Amino acid sequence: MDDEKIIALFRQRDESAIAETEKMYSPLCGRIIMNILSDRSDTDETLNDTWLRAWDTIPPEHPKSLGAYLTVIARNLALDKYRRRSASKRGEAFSSVLDEAAELLPDTVRVEELIEQRVFIERVNRFLSTLPKRKRVLFVRRYFYLDSIAEIASRYGLKESYITVTLMRVRNKLRAYLEKEELI
Repeated sequence: MDDEKIIALFRQRDESAIAETEKMYSPLCGRIIMNILSDRSDTDETLNDTWLRAWDTIPPEHPKSLGAYLTVIARNLALDKYRRRSASKRGEAFSSVLDEAAELLPDTVRVEELIEQRVFIERVNRFLSTLPKRKRVLFVRRYFYLDSIAEIASRYGLKESYITVTLMRVRNKLRAYLEKEELI
């Protein structure tokens, strides 16, 4: 079933929308959540919360891309759950991504605070639109989907060292861009 048909089911308040959404988007949303929370039980709970949030917001929302809409919901719910946990329970993979992203920010700014600022996100999106497709995809896979370097390498048939160096260069360029824009 395609996105438009599933959205139509949501708009008709047909409960089969949940089952179709789960069938189609559990792998993608589950991976994002698991990358953040590193716990199967929390991932399952957050997936269910994702479907409920979609049910509660469609309508009135009519997403252009159901997949993008759901991944944002899943990611935000997982980040909220992550924030509620103590720092000692932090997932190692997610910590690594946060440490890499922290290179872009001054010491006095918390990553979570900056991510929530709309202007910051808009500038990052503007920067990403200037990158060649491969670099943009690598950046998004690592910092939005929170894929490990090994997963990205396997997915795209690239060497881990290439990905690591490319991401470091993109982060450095992004940092320079954000400094120029006076955001950091």
